[in-house]
Amino acid sequence: MARFALIFSLLFLVSSSAHAEFDRPVVFTEELAPVHYTEDGEIVGIATDIVQAIFQEAGLRPDIRSYPWKRTYLNVLRTKGSFVYTINRTPRRENLFQWIGPILHKRTYLYRLASRDDVKVNSTDDLKKYTTVVILGYALTQQLEDLGLSPDRELIVTRNKKEQMRVFLKGRAELITGNEFTLARALRESGYSMDDVKPVLLMNEKGYYLAANQQADPQLVERLRLANTKVQQSGLTQRAIAKYMQGHNPGSLTGKSPVSHAPLQAGKIRHNLSI
Repeated sequence: MARFALIFSLLFLVSSSAHAEFDRPVVFTEELAPVHYTEDGEIVGIATDIVQAIFQEAGLRPDIRSYPWKRTYLNVLRTKGSFVYTINRTPRRENLFQWIGPILHKRTYLYRLASRDDVKVNSTDDLKKYTTVVILGYALTQQLEDLGLSPDRELIVTRNKKEQMRVFLKGRAELITGNEFTLARALRESGYSMDDVKPVLLMNEKGYYLAANQQADPQLVERLRLANTKVQQSGLTQRAIAKYMQGHNPGSLTGKSPVSHAPLQAGKIRHNLSI
């Protein structure tokens, strides 16, 4: 009888633990304003609002945790049943995650200071003439290395966006990576504006993804995919962009018309490297 009671207790604990993991999944992210960042002890941002809505649509309450990107990336690989946002879908990462879907479209450029007319970049072949400041562990950092750029010569590798911006504004690098969401915010926080930079080379136009650890429950992943489709069609993305961009027109970063944030379809996104 005592043995039966012990077995029942163990089964109950295992069942409760599995249910807790399913009902309150751990989701890893990083500090990258205004996409996802901590404010007054709460993780907020454009993508955070979208991710919260996706999990809510699926009937779940995510436990979102923010760390530096390299740690976040390793955490989601090692933590069974966990999730990560925002992450770029690349050939190197394709089989490491279960891909729930693109949640936010963005364009990634290399930028120079507007005052540096001497910095002339017409193609990736010109990048070896200059120094570009990048972020550790980012897909675009790997892409630039694959093009033959080296951290010992043409690249300065930093830990986060704030450090990257500081290196760039001090003139230690001629070029910096960025997209229509992250660069405007980083410049403003440093006392500058988009008038102080100029895009010189479009690197890619891909979606930011929400992804799952390979051992996440496939049924849960499918629920989240369906939930993402509904959220993308709801207009929430446009409202989140307006909320966090605070009057910044995404198109002003590129001199082109604003990016269309129509609902994204996973099958329409090409899986090249992006920041």
